[in-house]
Amino acid sequence: MKHLNLLFCIALLVTATMVTGQTGILFSESDFISFMNSDLDYMENQRERYAKIKGSAYLDETFQTGSVSYNRKKYMGLQLRYNPYKGYFEFKTDQGIKYLDPRITSVDTVWLGEDTFIYIPYQSGKGVKRDYMKLISPGPTRVLQFSQVILIQPEPAKGYEEAKPARFEKRADAIYIQTEDQPAMEFNGKKSMKEIFPEHHAQLLEFARSEKLNLKKSGDIVSLCAHFDNIR
Repeated sequence: MKHLNLLFCIALLVTATMVTGQTGILFSESDFISFMNSDLDYMENQRERYAKIKGSAYLDETFQTGSVSYNRKKYMGLQLRYNPYKGYFEFKTDQGIKYLDPRITSVDTVWLGEDTFIYIPYQSGKGVKRDYMKLISPGPTRVLQFSQVILIQPEPAKGYEEAKPARFEKRADAIYIQTEDQPAMEFNGKKSMKEIFPEHHAQLLEFARSEKLNLKKSGDIVSLCAHFDNIR
């Protein structure tokens, strides 16, 4: 009987995997933590450091219920928040706050509230870096939003200006476009179209003019990329 019960459980597991497109869905926080390589002491020390800095390193300091895709498994019901200063997601456990280090733990997709974040390569100068970006349009040509928080070092008093403490400062969000499997490239209006769409930039410029697109608005950039997908 035990043997039959074991076979039945295996059959259920296989069926669940097939239904979810070869991606297992797990709700166990303990199973999820066993895959992580995060340092609880590091997070405790970080909290002390952040307390001395003005502003916030987070898009939202509140933890929200979310999910992550890791190692072909989807972990649901996690309490998450995003730290763009560090470029990782933090999750709250019974033991405290831990983090998902993307250099070690290849979490490729994070669903947080109504937003989807993907860990993506992008062009940075002459090199390629990787970071999380919010998915605005899934494509085939992806439109993404890149949020950055930087740390401004303390400044001593100068003349009539008082000393300024160390502070976090959020930069203006940047829009990136990813075509096929290429690294995402920052979209800076008409001047960046030739580099991003080398074979179709003239047609896209004409489309932008005819449709009176405002290429500073994410919705109009999505329309531009949708047109590109239609003509290529």
